Amino acid sequence: MDMKYAIFDMDGLLIDSEPLWMSTQAALLHELYGIAPGTQDLHAWKGVSSRAFCEDMARLHAGRGVEAGTLFEALIARMGRAIVEAPLMPGAVELIDWLRERHVGLAIASSSPLSFIEAVVRRHALPIAVFASGTEVPRSKPHPAVFELAAERLGAQRHQCRVWEDSLNGVIAARAAGMPVVAVPDPAHPGAERFAIADRVHRTLHESLAELNAADPGTPTIKSPNHVQPA
Repeated sequence: MDMKYAIFDMDGLLIDSEPLWMSTQAALLHELYGIAPGTQDLHAWKGVSSRAFCEDMARLHAGRGVEAGTLFEALIARMGRAIVEAPLMPGAVELIDWLRERHVGLAIASSSPLSFIEAVVRRHALPIAVFASGTEVPRSKPHPAVFELAAERLGAQRHQCRVWEDSLNGVIAARAAGMPVVAVPDPAHPGAERFAIADRVHRTLHESLAELNAADPGTPTIKSPNHVQPA
């Protein structure tokens, strides 16, 4: 196995939080400004930072009085209370354990704030200590900056990193960073064929683990069916 480092997106990849993000975004737009976007309308912002989302909403709905700062503060406050309730995606623990057993360096590169990443890692006792947030870089995904920052904090060369992403914006960002990328998109994502730009497209993280095991059969498969999430 030639992979030395693995970088994971968080929302929609490690935790099942994308429906929570989109429902919260829609609820706040309606509550604060009387705007009623459909869930499908919000798919285009999967993978981008909350600040970038709010700035886009202010630009698109300037006539409705949307103010980016106000919307951002409300979104972060509400999601800050809710994010830890999002469950882990199937196969997340098993894949992380498999990579850790083989001494692969691990990082999370997410558009979420650092405080959200840290809270999720604590909540689920994930053995990952290197984080990069889209709030720390000038431009959000699909710009590669957050992945470049994660590689820097890992002490890695970009080509040594493999990225796991669920969003098209994230896949584009990883490719732009010069990193091999595995896409694990939501089957309901519109335009799923566009994920063909990824090096691999898997239906689940379990499928990623199966492929890794097939390529590296020397070590027994790690299974964590009884992983207990901390209270």
